[in-house]
Amino acid sequence: MNNILEIRDLIVSFASDGRKERAVAVNGVSLSVPKGGIVGLVGESGCGKSVTSLSVMGLLADNGRVDSGEILLDGEDLLKLSDRQRRDIRGNRISMIFQEPMTSLNPVLTIGHQVTEAIRRHSDMDKAAARARAIEMLDKVGIPEPEKRMGNFPHQLSGGMRQRVMIGMGMAMAPELLIADEPTTALDVSIEAQILRLMRDLQRAGGTSILMITHNLGVVAELCDEVYVMYAGEVVEHADVYTLFRECAHPYTRGLMASLPRMTPKGKRLYNIPGTVPNLRAMPQGCRFAPRCEYATEHCHSEKPALKDIGGGHLCRCFRG
Repeated sequence: MNNILEIRDLIVSFASDGRKERAVAVNGVSLSVPKGGIVGLVGESGCGKSVTSLSVMGLLADNGRVDSGEILLDGEDLLKLSDRQRRDIRGNRISMIFQEPMTSLNPVLTIGHQVTEAIRRHSDMDKAAARARAIEMLDKVGIPEPEKRMGNFPHQLSGGMRQRVMIGMGMAMAPELLIADEPTTALDVSIEAQILRLMRDLQRAGGTSILMITHNLGVVAELCDEVYVMYAGEVVEHADVYTLFRECAHPYTRGLMASLPRMTPKGKRLYNIPGTVPNLRAMPQGCRFAPRCEYATEHCHSEKPALKDIGGGHLCRCFRG
């Protein structure tokens, strides 16, 4: 299957505190999203997931930069395009849904104004046609009385409604690739289930590929075809979703799986991975997960494992694999 997105050996760093040395947030990440597929990118906060997606969109903060690597959209390297060329692609061929719609929607503009403006920016529709398209998309994402809601401001909608607006805006131009960064975080489970079904339906109907960024493995199981697991700026495991849930290989992935909420005997505590993600400026020598890993040996602390195929395209960055 051809890939709509290929990231190859991406390295992204940030400057801070006036220091000469830059902090590397994404270290040699490679991943791909097949045309028409849904790929999950999983890991704790601070693992580099969002930085990877912002690099694709060309929306890194002023102190961030892509040091090396390639980001190919249908074979075209986005990093070689001008700012104007990337702006034309953003919102048209690639759209992104951010984690918190209240910070992405302008609080002083109506929903209708914002959705219509996004459509007109990336099409030759006149105002009336763009408004009709906006109403159509709000209806498709399940907004009741969409024409009436066009006159509402973001604060007048619930969190779930605002997220639906963002999905409608993201899908309005039938993008080739939709990047969803924690789109269901802080939503109740019923709304989360509705949004996941909606994204799957829209993907099937329009053929849009989706990169789903999340720390929620339940979302991955519900929506994704294959999964990349990131830790401390690196991919540590990659497999199709069935293989990952049936026989994950990396200790970090196993820890994430063990942390999933489930029915347990009364008084038994939910498992959590000990420790925290390392500081960007104090990465451990050797395997980056070794300080938190119950299986770590001296070898793990001194030498960095490579990401290798352990069978059938299942990739794992671990000496035990």
